[in-house]
Amino acid sequence: MFVSPPPPTSTKQALPNLLGKRKGHELYTVPEEPSSTPLVSSPHSAQKEFVNAPPEFAHRARDEIRKRLLSRKGDSHPSDDQRSISSGMTHSSFHSDARSVATSGVSSVFSSHPSIVTQSSAATTFIEDDKPRVITLQEALPKVFYDMYTPEILMNPQNLLCNGRPKFTKRELLDWDLNDIRSLLIVEKMRPEWGTYLPQVVFDSAITATDSKGPQCVPEFRIQLLPLNSPDEFIIRTLVESDLYLEAHLDYDFKLTNAKYTVAAARKRHEQLTGLNEPVMHLSKPEWRNIIENYLLNIAVEAQCRFDFKKRCSDYKKWKQEQMEIKRPDMPPPSIIPSRKRENSLLKRTLLKNTAMKLAEDRPCVPPKVSITKEEKASLWSQCQAQVYQRLGLNWTPDGM
Repeated sequence: MFVSPPPPTSTKQALPNLLGKRKGHELYTVPEEPSSTPLVSSPHSAQKEFVNAPPEFAHRARDEIRKRLLSRKGDSHPSDDQRSISSGMTHSSFHSDARSVATSGVSSVFSSHPSIVTQSSAATTFIEDDKPRVITLQEALPKVFYDMYTPEILMNPQNLLCNGRPKFTKRELLDWDLNDIRSLLIVEKMRPEWGTYLPQVVFDSAITATDSKGPQCVPEFRIQLLPLNSPDEFIIRTLVESDLYLEAHLDYDFKLTNAKYTVAAARKRHEQLTGLNEPVMHLSKPEWRNIIENYLLNIAVEAQCRFDFKKRCSDYKKWKQEQMEIKRPDMPPPSIIPSRKRENSLLKRTLLKNTAMKLAEDRPCVPPKVSITKEEKASLWSQCQAQVYQRLGLNWTPDGM
């Protein structure tokens, strides 16, 4: 490695006629006046002209050389002290970061680089914050509906409601508005602000109608994920396990049969539109929404018909009860009614009549049991279905029980 010589002792020593080369660590005197005699003539003359440099210059030169060597070494490789300090800092940084990551449930393999420490701490904060959010019902509901229906439906403003949805989405059925809102909480994809978990939906119970005699009734709302390219089995399971008409307590077999029928009809329409028989349907947004609304309509009609049927059966039983309790004239049993051929006295006939009336009064008044036959139930069920279909404008045919 090249090392520059120490600085000259005076400005006069740096003369242009200095031609001789110094050997080793020997220092020679330079004449103050110019002379034609060569500086190095012989070893004997060199010994005579040799002068020892002052100790302060030697120490200064040594210090200067050491400083330059250390500075160049520091640029290329850190010194041992610096390496030990850096290693200690890295070791402590590793333990500190490992403790913080272990606390938050995230393990890190290395943390020596500052950027890695920053990324791991950021990931720790993200994991701590990445929990199911709690949002209100207004925040969970979609704001626009134009992508849920075909352009042919949306082009006619007369067929639209004030919220931009078609008029057929408003039905005069039992608890329709509540369950229509629940159907809108079935989404095809996650929103960016939700993170990686489906949020929890809260409902303001202050605006819920309450019963003065019973506890407050708060409906349940839940977001469900149903992608557009879901298999048929997943679509069926999502519909059956949804909260649609939860309060109607419809049996599982009916909901499963209804969901299978709805998905099968949707697959048939999808094949007619695309001309493809795909194992997994890649639905458009209107097709996807049509499956949900058809399933909702089917179980809503069923819930309405069952509600009307129970009421109709109760009214029919009351009518039969009233018919059986119609008061008839008090008459004795036919066995004790005297024959006309017998000429009994008036006293005897009066006694017989009073005896029959007394027996009727002593008999406990038990209301007769009223029942409805299967034929009557089937007739009432068909009447309920026909009335609901007619009110909704559906060309459905009433089925049996």
